[in-house]
Amino acid sequence: MSGARLRFYVKKMARFACTYATGTPPVRQLRRLAGGACVRVLTYHRFGALPHDPFCVEPREFAAQVKLLADEGRAISLEQLQRYVAGDARLPPDACLITIDDGMLSTLTEALPVLERFGVPAVAFVSAALVGRAAAEGEPERFLTWDELRELGRSGLVAIGSHAHTHRSMALMPLPEAREEMAQSRRMLSDQLGLEVSSFAYPFGTVTDFNAGTDAALADSGYRVAFSSIHGAVRPGMAPISLPRVKVEGGEPLGMFSLISRGGMDAWQAVDNSLWRLQRVRAEIS
Repeated sequence: MSGARLRFYVKKMARFACTYATGTPPVRQLRRLAGGACVRVLTYHRFGALPHDPFCVEPREFAAQVKLLADEGRAISLEQLQRYVAGDARLPPDACLITIDDGMLSTLTEALPVLERFGVPAVAFVSAALVGRAAAEGEPERFLTWDELRELGRSGLVAIGSHAHTHRSMALMPLPEAREEMAQSRRMLSDQLGLEVSSFAYPFGTVTDFNAGTDAALADSGYRVAFSSIHGAVRPGMAPISLPRVKVEGGEPLGMFSLISRGGMDAWQAVDNSLWRLQRVRAEIS
């Protein structure tokens, strides 16, 4: 068994253990009593048949997950989330916002038809400099073109947000350079797509990829809401420029997704904060 395959199975076992230990109804009820109502922002990347790629969710799995959220009335939009964080909206218990990072082709060809079938909104986070770029060696698919991004936006269901300009870590570069990355991406996306871009997802999003300085730079650049990759729930009153998300991986049963969407992976935040070196993928998209 290759090292990559072994890491895949080890992490899967850890995710299963975390989800089923902390996502059961009694534990969820204790969390609600301790912290009140909350929502979760779900992170996807690609869609297709790559069984041992944790960043790739099979379309049939995604369809079942979206259907579950739609049937249970738990799917929300970016606007609803922003109003909730500001304390201006009440949402269903365990509501979820779907986000899709990187702007890959399958966001349009595989994810959008599912979202349209069930009427569920989402946010696609795009690195402006990578729009239209062909798949490099080792990458499973190409990036969306500007015309395809416009098609995605015309659906009325998918908001477009920034994933920085060149998909590099914001905190691992000088702050003035990070500011330009943020601003340039927002300008290009807004100009090309003819819409206001006010949301941001940190590339990589680990504890070393953002800080108070980058958060302030995002706000100065005109972003109103931003997300990291740190697991956890979103609650009213949180700083909107540094919100947590919950990663959804391929190859996991619907019952596990149901628990994850209700808080089963919230405790993974301890891993994010302490063992990030073991889980971070340093290979940049270039």
